[in-house]
Amino acid sequence: MQNFSGMIFSGELDQLQDSFYLTQVKNLHTASILLEKKLTELNHYLSNQEESCMITINDQIPILLQEQEVTELLADLTKIMEALKTI
Repeated sequence: MQNFSGMIFSGELDQLQDSFYLTQVKNLHTASILLEKKLTELNHYLSNQEESCMITINDQIPILLQEQEVTELLADLTKIMEALKTI
């Protein structure tokens, strides 16, 4: 596994499983596995947001992302998905 530390997401890339093990969102610690399909869905969802939006961690903890944070998370997701294809 390869470590990833972005502006919003941090975790580990796992090319064998085509997944990202999410360990931190902003300043909140978590433990979630995001498969490539979920990463793509999240990317698509965020791409359609024009202002702030809400995401949840483990379907329990809501996190409000301001417009700039949405842009930052989109950049993180792009880097994660590109890295999964090249590891």
